[in-house]
Amino acid sequence: MRVLVIYDISDNEVRAKLAEDLKRLGLSRIQRSAFMGTINPSALKDLKRVCSLRAKSDSDVVHIVQLCDYDWRKVAVIGKPWSEGLGGDVVVV
Repeated sequence: MRVLVIYDISDNEVRAKLAEDLKRLGLSRIQRSAFMGTINPSALKDLKRVCSLRAKSDSDVVHIVQLCDYDWRKVAVIGKPWSEGLGGDVVVV
């Protein structure tokens, strides 16, 4: 399944660790605090666990959005994408 992870973590060190965790899980950075990619159900459990461990402050938030193939095909990118390698048919407008 495809996932979009968007986060706002207040602590710089924790935010950097979360970004490394997301890369380790095979996701690609698409914005400074947003990652996207394909992940299997087992890795999705790891993703949720890692995000809950990192988002400890009252002001921290992580959104994990699961996208089906139908929704993925409707993704449009306006401007230059942050990262290549998103896979699928992403439309750059």
